[in-house]
Amino acid sequence: MYDQAENLRLLKSKAEKGFKEPEVITITSGKGGVGKSNTSVNLALALGELGKKVLLVDVDIGLGNTDLLLGVYPKYNLFDYFINNIHLSDLIFPVNENIDLLAGGSALSDEEMLEKINHDTLRTDLQRIMGYDYILFDTGAGINKNVTYFALSADQVILVTTPEPTAITDAYALLKTLYGKKKNIIINILVNRAANFSEGEYIANKLIKVAQNFLSSTPNFLGFITDDKHVQQAVKLQKPYINLYSQCTASRDVRRIANKILGKQGNKERKGFFNLFRLFK
Repeated sequence: MYDQAENLRLLKSKAEKGFKEPEVITITSGKGGVGKSNTSVNLALALGELGKKVLLVDVDIGLGNTDLLLGVYPKYNLFDYFINNIHLSDLIFPVNENIDLLAGGSALSDEEMLEKINHDTLRTDLQRIMGYDYILFDTGAGINKNVTYFALSADQVILVTTPEPTAITDAYALLKTLYGKKKNIIINILVNRAANFSEGEYIANKLIKVAQNFLSSTPNFLGFITDDKHVQQAVKLQKPYINLYSQCTASRDVRRIANKILGKQGNKERKGFFNLFRLFK
């Protein structure tokens, strides 16, 4: 495990490589239990395998579990940042050479924590620790102020769902909310626990067609992750499946999604998180 001195040395090294404005991606879901956080963790690691510097921020404050899924134990989390005024740089936990984690907290209920969050302060402090190619925000599930803030202020959103009817219904409810607040928001649908590509594409197309017909908006089909027994085995061992079972079907799927994200990034102008200082209070 890294100590604080090593943590600061890593942060200093990254800063010396020069400022870069990151692509900000918010990963969210309409329903809990769809594997959103596990997807966030393994997608971050897949991007890291491609040589990208990633900061994974667990903003499911109150129910955060990305640290458990990674099998790491940071000294501080966002609870300490918002409640105990711990400096943000002290929260950053290096997972490996390319991946850093800002863990969520679990000391307060979701409702209590929402009252404590100052989004503007977090955004300002994140600007001071640049050097990442991507910042991934892993939100809680459902529709609340915290979820909509991070979704609406990102460069793009990944909406995770599964083939279950309740998950699809709740995903549509979130689509309706987000498009209702920001018509040009970029939303990518990721179908988790799909039997195969055909099922993943079928579920995504159902959501896309409903959004086109009733919301006059078109989300994108980002990809699917197969319903793979290795995923739950890795969760039980508190290890990311992309590390523990590198060649399993789910690992290949999440790598395919990471490559697709890189292909989408190109040289487009950033208009999201760090340029929106007036947003959604």
